[in-house]
Amino acid sequence: MTKTEIKNGYKIVNVGYDRKLFLTICVLITVGIMAVLSASLPMCISKNIFPLYYVLQHLFWILLGFSGMWWFSKFDYKKLKNYAFPFALGIIVLLLLVKFTPLGVTINGARRWLNLGFFQFQPSEFSKLALIMLLGNLFSLKKELIYKELPKYLLTLGTMLFVVLKQPNLSMTLILLGITFLMYVFSGKSLKPIWTGLIILVCLAGMIGTNIIDLSNYIEPFQLERIEKWRSGAFSDVQGGGYQVFHSKIAISSGGLFGCGYGGSKEKLGWLPEAHTDFIFSVLAEEFGFIGCFFIICLFLVLLQRGMNISIKCPDLYGKFLAFGITVSVAMQAFFNISVATSFLPATGITLPFISYGGSSLFVTMCMMGVLLNISKFALIRKVG
Repeated sequence: MTKTEIKNGYKIVNVGYDRKLFLTICVLITVGIMAVLSASLPMCISKNIFPLYYVLQHLFWILLGFSGMWWFSKFDYKKLKNYAFPFALGIIVLLLLVKFTPLGVTINGARRWLNLGFFQFQPSEFSKLALIMLLGNLFSLKKELIYKELPKYLLTLGTMLFVVLKQPNLSMTLILLGITFLMYVFSGKSLKPIWTGLIILVCLAGMIGTNIIDLSNYIEPFQLERIEKWRSGAFSDVQGGGYQVFHSKIAISSGGLFGCGYGGSKEKLGWLPEAHTDFIFSVLAEEFGFIGCFFIICLFLVLLQRGMNISIKCPDLYGKFLAFGITVSVAMQAFFNISVATSFLPATGITLPFISYGGSSLFVTMCMMGVLLNISKFALIRKVG
């Protein structure tokens, strides 16, 4: 039911939550349940554990995620301004606990998980929301206040990015930098820093390409190996660093136009590592083919369109930046995951939003969708008279 109210000479029209956005989220989550069930069954059998172990864990995080999404959809998003710094500082403390205490858990060479005994999670996933909240605060300030407050924001954001990078978590660092870049451009500020940064990046890329700068001094050996194998092609070392991408390409190419049918993937039968997390898109491509992949990509494009629409129509600056940051965060993560599966980018540990198995990522993404749904209620505003 449409509600209206008059505030400061404006007629605010509350049309309720964006139903198309909510439906898109529900469809993506449903696809995720099916995908995790299909991709995880062979692994459960090989490990001799309960066949539904991973999908039940996934369902638990979905229920938790819906609770978070419902709560944030009811919580006034404007009040998040007051919690931006405490939340960011809390995430930095958790990231430091991961790095410097026995509570941190190392998996596949990366120390990213915090073990609290009864469950473990990735604090770096929460850094996305913390970053968006901080940047939303900063860019919605008046021009004269931005320069005064800038050092405090730079110190907090810089510390968070540095600790995430040292986990090491290069992929999450790139996503955080990407969100920062896009939100800065969206803010309409001067593009001089952007052009300066791009020139520096081009120069650095040239120096790396000509071996003037040795990447091995700055990133972990396993990260360097992934980049080198990506540069030389997936078929250069199919038994070593190119193994994952090689089998991902086999899965995608085997799917053809319509796929081999749900549950029929062969690559998930011990050939494709991380089939239920980082490379779940490859399993979907093998089972549902090009048509299935196109459908999934279209769902993310619909989510992107609805998010941009909410951001543009939001009546206040903070809500605009918050909606924009959340939308590009999810879209960028989906782009990275699909690009890795298709070998467009080097292999990274990034999950496919709503679809991959991974509790922390799923929970944070659904909470952010709750904020976006909350903003969508106030996306129409008209001048009285």
